[in-house]
Amino acid sequence: MKKSLLMILVLVVIGTTSAFSQWQFGGGLSLGTESSGDGGLGFGLNARADYAIDEQWSIAPNFTLWFPSSDYGSVTMWQLNADAHYVFAATETMNFYGIGGLNYSYIKFKFDESDFFGNDSIDDSEIGLNLGAGAKMDMFFGELKYDTAFEQIAITVGVLF
Repeated sequence: MKKSLLMILVLVVIGTTSAFSQWQFGGGLSLGTESSGDGGLGFGLNARADYAIDEQWSIAPNFTLWFPSSDYGSVTMWQLNADAHYVFAATETMNFYGIGGLNYSYIKFKFDESDFFGNDSIDDSEIGLNLGAGAKMDMFFGELKYDTAFEQIAITVGVLF
């Protein structure tokens, strides 16, 4: 009985370790063409996970918090992305992949003064699509993608552990 329990425990640990090795976590910096709050270049922080399904497919949920500014008040912008990656070319040191996915984008303007109708803030959210390409070399990655919600091109570079 003790040997059976020990064997089950060893198999669970080995299975958990190999399943966990399919996950990578990390983050990076993003530059968006419409993320400044006033319609220009803006910077953001990106946090992500990457789950390798097999040699060619992976799922990459990620979150980007943009740091916009505005002359009329404060702006909050973020995106939650659910991307799928398909590796179309790979070498021993580098993978090139296509990106397709969905995003949920949120923006909120809080004005310094109330408008004519007494509103002091406006918020909006939208569901959009992501299309792009990326490359991964060891622990570093870079992506270029277009998202339909903010109607922008975003470049993200970072690391995955």
